[in-house]
Amino acid sequence: MRRLLPAAGLLVAAFLARSVQATPSDALWHATVTVESRGNPRARNRREGAAGVVQIRRACLQDVNRIARDEGLGERFTAADRLDPAKSRRMWELYLRHYGRQYREASGFAPTDEVYARIWNGGPVGHLKASTLAYWQRIISAMQGLEGRG
Repeated sequence: MRRLLPAAGLLVAAFLARSVQATPSDALWHATVTVESRGNPRARNRREGAAGVVQIRRACLQDVNRIARDEGLGERFTAADRLDPAKSRRMWELYLRHYGRQYREASGFAPTDEVYARIWNGGPVGHLKASTLAYWQRIISAMQGLEGRG
């Protein structure tokens, strides 16, 4: 039994190390693009001030720039960058990784695609908001639709 405990400890450590690296999946990215803009990089929601394939609002853009600065990254994004799908993906990833870490620190669990999607829809604590459940269902439907095409 004593020999198993160190090995079990290593397995737990390996699992935790992997969960620390947890990132939103490619499937979630594609589903988010589908739900938010149907893949249109020039999509705009004037009422919410959102733009691009994942409908990034100005407040989110500011938050992403703060995150990049706080993490010592040399990246800065502009409002026009929201219309560039590659830059939009980078902003989406920075935002979700940052708030995914906060979720993990608060809950002790690695974020799932559901957590990430609900944070994207409802902000840093979107995973706690009942109002983001319908959005998650739309993401699931988009994921299933995208699987059917592949």
